[in-house]
Amino acid sequence: MGKISECSFAELIPKGAKIIVGLSGGADSITLLDSLLKQGYMCIAAHCNFHIRNEEANRDSEFAHSQANVRKIPFFRIDFNTNEYAALKGISTEMAARNLRYQWFAELKEREKADYIAVAHHADDSIETFLINLSRGTGLKGLSGIKKVQGEIVRPLLEFTKKDILDYIEEQGLTYVDDSTNFESVYLRNKFRNQVIPMLEEINPTFRQNMMQTISHLHMAEQFVSHQLSALTGIIRQGNGWTIPKQNILSNPDSEFILYETLSPFGFSSDVVQKLLRLGMDGTGKHFLSSRYELRCERTEWEIVPIQKRREVSFTIKDPNDVQNLPIQLKIDQISAEKLTIRKEKQTCYADSDKISFPLQLRICKSGDYFYPFGMKGRKKTSDFLIDNHYSQAKKENTWVLTNSDGEIIWIVGERADNRFRIEETTRQAYIFSIE
Repeated sequence: MGKISECSFAELIPKGAKIIVGLSGGADSITLLDSLLKQGYMCIAAHCNFHIRNEEANRDSEFAHSQANVRKIPFFRIDFNTNEYAALKGISTEMAARNLRYQWFAELKEREKADYIAVAHHADDSIETFLINLSRGTGLKGLSGIKKVQGEIVRPLLEFTKKDILDYIEEQGLTYVDDSTNFESVYLRNKFRNQVIPMLEEINPTFRQNMMQTISHLHMAEQFVSHQLSALTGIIRQGNGWTIPKQNILSNPDSEFILYETLSPFGFSSDVVQKLLRLGMDGTGKHFLSSRYELRCERTEWEIVPIQKRREVSFTIKDPNDVQNLPIQLKIDQISAEKLTIRKEKQTCYADSDKISFPLQLRICKSGDYFYPFGMKGRKKTSDFLIDNHYSQAKKENTWVLTNSDGEIIWIVGERADNRFRIEETTRQAYIFSIE
């Protein structure tokens, strides 16, 4: 691609963009900041002190601040107790630092109304990531290297090597600080950087160049496969989750590959894929967990939902007109029984006004709920009723119920009314509850 000083970032970042630049003080980030400024971008320097390297970390922090001052640009700094965060989350120090860093960058971008977050990953980082993922076992996505653009995050130096960066530093007469841990082979990435890659370069001096070409080809292949998979799997986004029809995949001769490439972005391993293939169309009710998602086996599909704590959601309805701030479009009308025409439709519930007492509650269906289904004898757990009506687990957890002031269920919204509130011959006035 040539020298960094001769390249243009205009295809990646529009001219005039405002950019949060991750500035550690090392050669990579100094080169990134300097080259962006020289191309006319508005930059804000953001520095994280992870307090892992004690005095050296404080030195880097002061140096980064001085570099921002010299260039007369805004500088923001934050301190993290990285080891404590890592222990709390049960993750590595490296992963903890990464999570903390990007979370803060995103907050800063929003606060400062910036357009992008720029970080200084380069070609060597992408090669290291490829080798790490390869050693752990991965699919196409893991072999396609670091992405140049990921949402709001851009990596302008990704096509340049570390040597290109050091050449730029020398050419421009810049100063930087070294992270001493980069030269220690304690972390996995450093072992590849300091031991594995130099050995591979001894075998083949053009190793880095060849690797970048391979990564580029794999990235194109991953994009192609990703487009094709969407059509093959029939995966559908529903609310905050996804559904995948089983038959689409199980009937395909390449089912293992398709299912792995579909599930691996959600963190599910090849072991989970094998179990799902063995279950086939069976296994309803079984579920599998990754670090962030739950996969549920339903009768005809797999559901993927984010793992999150169940919230107790409830809304009070003080009177028939108090329906403006509800999560669903609920309408409450009152009419004399003489003028009432009852239509058999799930979107509408009819109730005897004398049996209804406000305030009502609209809330999410929960474990232990029961009601007396209209048209049936006796009471039934709402969970059993929904299962009988083929509600998936995800749909059950997002089903609303409307309750009377005493907590009795009037209506499983959009599904079935409660028999206790039914219209009778003695009914004088009726409430009509309806949803759009």
